[in-house]
Amino acid sequence: GMANCGKHYPGHGWAIADSHVAVPHDERSRAELLARDAAPYRWLGPQLSAVMPAHVVYDRVDSAPAGFSRHWIDLLREELGFAGAVFSDDLLMEGASTHGSVVERAQAALAAGCDLVLVCNALDAMDEVLAGLRWRRTRAFGERVQRRRRQAAQRPVGRRRPGSLGSL
Repeated sequence: GMANCGKHYPGHGWAIADSHVAVPHDERSRAELLARDAAPYRWLGPQLSAVMPAHVVYDRVDSAPAGFSRHWIDLLREELGFAGAVFSDDLLMEGASTHGSVVERAQAALAAGCDLVLVCNALDAMDEVLAGLRWRRTRAFGERVQRRRRQAAQRPVGRRRPGSLGSL
């Protein structure tokens, strides 16, 4: 009954730099990323409770790291069939430094489609984000997730190979 989280979408395996201390770049094409690194998200998307995008810039796809990219988050939901929560990675990591102050990072991640943003191990930065975000009254988080799950169940998801993880 424990919830799970797939990370670091669409894939961190080919990036040489550590996103804790640098801004990693991946020069592969969108097609290669989807065929290799993002394939488990296609197979497991319906079973995942949450996904955390990588603080990696996929230069041939978007100039923003995946967690700040509407392209990557929309692709996750619309093409890969994911309907759960999208968490940012820690906004204090160097890989997130492309998007300004910690408040600007939180705003950018939310605008890209993240449902929740993480600010870890720095109470002052947490307070800064809470004070800096403009809170709006919206539907409850759980209602949004349930609506996405219903919509995802109605969309065809990419073909699953017999015997693959997608057939579990």
